[in-house]
Amino acid sequence: MKTIFAAIDLDSNVENILDAAKELARVFGSELILATVEKELPGTEGADDDEVKDELTDAYGDDLHELYTLAKNVAAEGIDCRAVLLEGITANQVVHAADELNADLIVIGNHGHSPIYDTLIGGVGPGVVHLAKQKVLLVPVND
Repeated sequence: MKTIFAAIDLDSNVENILDAAKELARVFGSELILATVEKELPGTEGADDDEVKDELTDAYGDDLHELYTLAKNVAAEGIDCRAVLLEGITANQVVHAADELNADLIVIGNHGHSPIYDTLIGGVGPGVVHLAKQKVLLVPVND
């Protein structure tokens, strides 16, 4: 297992997801990619890279800082780690990015909602499990 892709919700309890992903990365000597998904910014299509970077920093500055700090702290523990910010529909973006980055495993949180809740309200976990070609590890998250 060369690459582990851990999708985290920065508004939620990330410790369980991060701990599980780090443990697997240590055991298998894998690269760990931390990712979070934000809503797509309207109006950034066609903008040059500097404009997009400025827009992202303005919109997601705190989340970017938190994500990169998490990756830096993981790397300080001796794990090859990097961070990726994604935009769009969470399940779709997680699966697409995991494919593009050749991830062998996707690690995501599971809030333990019922199948009825997930069907009516929607849940990232079931969406990722349904769409992913890779193995998916659902980690219990306590909010």
